[in-house]
Amino acid sequence: MGRALLSALLPLALLASLARAYYVPGTYPAEFRIAEALQVHVSTLTSFDTEMPFEYYSMPFCKPKEGVHRIANTANPGTILEGIRIENSVYNFTMKVKQTGVLACPSGSYGKLSAKDVKTLKRLIDGHYRVNLILDNLPVTVYDLLDEKNEFLRPGFELGYKRDGKYYINNHLVFNVLVYMTHGEYTAARETYAKSVALDSLDARRHAHRHLLADSAASSSGSAASGSGSAAAGAGGAAASGAAATEDPPFYMVVGFEVSPCSIHRTSSHDIEDIVCGVDDNAHITAQEIVEGADIVYTYDVYWQDSKIKWASRWDAYLRMPGGKVHWFSIVNSLLVVLVMATIVGMILVRTVRRDLQKYESLVVEGGGGADSREEAGWKLVAGDVFRPPSSSASLAVRVGTGVQILAASLVTLVLAALGFLSPAARGALLTVGILCFVCLAGLAGFAAVYVWGLMERSFNNWQGVAARVSLYYPGLNLLIFTVLNLAIVRTGTTGAVPLGMYFSLVLAWFLVSTPLTFLGGMLAIRMPLLDWPVKTNQIPRHVPPPPLAANPTLLFLAAGVLPFGTMFIELYFAMTSLWLGYFYYLFGFVLLIGALTCIINAEISVLCTYVQLCAEDYHWWWRSFSRGASVSLYIGLYAVGFMASSLPTLSGALPVFIYLCYMSLFVLAFYYAMGTLGFAASLWFVYAIFKAVKAD
Repeated sequence: MGRALLSALLPLALLASLARAYYVPGTYPAEFRIAEALQVHVSTLTSFDTEMPFEYYSMPFCKPKEGVHRIANTANPGTILEGIRIENSVYNFTMKVKQTGVLACPSGSYGKLSAKDVKTLKRLIDGHYRVNLILDNLPVTVYDLLDEKNEFLRPGFELGYKRDGKYYINNHLVFNVLVYMTHGEYTAARETYAKSVALDSLDARRHAHRHLLADSAASSSGSAASGSGSAAAGAGGAAASGAAATEDPPFYMVVGFEVSPCSIHRTSSHDIEDIVCGVDDNAHITAQEIVEGADIVYTYDVYWQDSKIKWASRWDAYLRMPGGKVHWFSIVNSLLVVLVMATIVGMILVRTVRRDLQKYESLVVEGGGGADSREEAGWKLVAGDVFRPPSSSASLAVRVGTGVQILAASLVTLVLAALGFLSPAARGALLTVGILCFVCLAGLAGFAAVYVWGLMERSFNNWQGVAARVSLYYPGLNLLIFTVLNLAIVRTGTTGAVPLGMYFSLVLAWFLVSTPLTFLGGMLAIRMPLLDWPVKTNQIPRHVPPPPLAANPTLLFLAAGVLPFGTMFIELYFAMTSLWLGYFYYLFGFVLLIGALTCIINAEISVLCTYVQLCAEDYHWWWRSFSRGASVSLYIGLYAVGFMASSLPTLSGALPVFIYLCYMSLFVLAFYYAMGTLGFAASLWFVYAIFKAVKAD
């Protein structure tokens, strides 16, 4: 037991260290000189009450002089599917230069609000929508980033507020940017690297030119010497620029982005008064009410604050979650308990099967044994029927192939996330990689489905039908739910509605990439030799007696999912809290570890239930092993409904509830196929192993 605990703590410590490696390898810190320009980017308006994001400039906000355009390097399939649109803004900062009373609108004010604008703003304020701004890839927040007492942080700030039946808009923003002073070492290293790349390219061109001219050896030597001299001079220049960087004025990196929003009624023709938001002395200030014909003046202030937060730690404050300390202790406690229980279940199962095999051997070799021995050898009585093909074997094979694809895609995605390649700073990266992995691993689905179908039917005849079904079944089911959801929200004007271009891109990826890979996997499967069953199948099926209470199929189904759900319950709560309540999630190392333990305990429970079923002389284990493995999805679905009722009480309206249920249905379906496949695979291995050990003809 001590070794088991030690083996659990070692990967736990390793993955806990990886959990903080949430930056994308290859990203580079940005350094800014004093008086260098910085521009804030705007993202979509979000609400945790409706789960329907809206584009920033669909609201009555000021637009930049140069026009609105997307930030190119922030667009990926993940951000598009999540409804994230990151664009340029009117908020322009100057490093370390204090700015007060700055007009955001180029014309001085937005203009008079129309009746439609008023209606839209009031509806979004009632929905508690938040404005999301980004500076140097950091989201803005209203919380104090330096206050460690803050248990959690949320990005963005409220669009406005309602008081005494009237609506007010937050049209004045006081920004506080936290910066960390450096000496330009990152800039110098980047410049040195750029010069070295340019120099290598120049040397390569000179080398190619010398070969084309076919000069004499002496002239070639001179050219090489000249190139070496240039390289030395370039290296010297790079070193000089690095030395000069330390002598220049200091550089600064952005390590925090805070805002204090407030509502102030202003007139564009008057001077802008300096006002600090949230101060009691400003009680005489009139707030900007949202009424038809109101001319809103958007203004902002910018303050700079030196901080000791280093660039590598600037996301730490953003990653706080409610109950963060409890989270860690709960996870460790859960892991240890589950590991002990999994070990106990495994030991009991192994010892029980070994005892059965020993008694059966003594029964066969020595003869006799009586009724007690026959009762102990109950599962061996179905040897002639245990490998009989199940009904609807193709449907079962399709589900198994789908589960293999989901498990493989989830594993690759979680490993990349745990290693830090998919950080919260890379918006949409997790979803993008998950989709790419699922599409590219379609060959595994075709291979597994066709091979499992061949095992059950003992032939690969007409395997194309199985490959076609697995290529259409689960992706088609997802696309159906996705299409219905998209049609439901497309008329709301939200960015959650997927554009037609992305929609058809997904369809093309399905038919042009995923489907051919599925058939390719099936072609590889039919070239594999079929596994020989250790026992022969009787021509006449054996009668299945009524099961005892302990082997009741419904009872086994309900009991099989309890322990795997208990393994993942705590982490599931924090993951769903992060997903639906707007917190950043980064403990992918723990997710990977808990996922592995869930798979282990699910496989053990599936094997145990199959053993109990076979002892009751019931050989219909094929479908039931899949359903028992998938039973954990039933509890996840019930928990999702309970989570909506308890943790999302503000989720009001039929459409937000429909959105939540659709997305959670996709989540539960993925667990159904993945865990069902795991239970089926574990049971198949177990049944094959024990009947092979019996050595019966």
